[in-house]
Amino acid sequence: MATFRLPNVLNEVIHAHKNQLIRPIKPKNGVNSFVFPCRKIVFNYCERSGSSKAILEYLRKDAIQFAKNNPQIEVIVQPRPSRHPVIRAFYVNGKHKEKCVRKCSADEIPEVVKSLRDHSGHRLQRWKQYVISDTPSVRGIYSPFHVKEVHQITDQKPQK
Repeated sequence: MATFRLPNVLNEVIHAHKNQLIRPIKPKNGVNSFVFPCRKIVFNYCERSGSSKAILEYLRKDAIQFAKNNPQIEVIVQPRPSRHPVIRAFYVNGKHKEKCVRKCSADEIPEVVKSLRDHSGHRLQRWKQYVISDTPSVRGIYSPFHVKEVHQITDQKPQK
């Protein structure tokens, strides 16, 4: 049985353009898949500052449990001398969000971490329409207050 081999010139062309043909695929949600929007959370604190007391307490008590409960998120703890404590979250879409926790108590920091974790990474925007649809209805939004007749659903059979 004979094997087919490409000439060396073709091999070089294929290998040169191989990286150009493979496009990076952005992770996205779809059928049977879920991509968590938050990919990394960074805790920055100062070891000597009084404003970092609450975040140091959180890191000693709850940060390990948070990392165990969220294995899909990379958790990084970095000292940042002579600065206020900051929690940064990096998202899959390339955006990041940061929150200064200098005036937060130790009880408020888990709520801040949870809100950063659950955020999608997109900018917050105000919706001008209450219903967003690709095919808006000709009749408008249904409301039971616009109906003149009141219908009741009962389980009883009508009497003869």
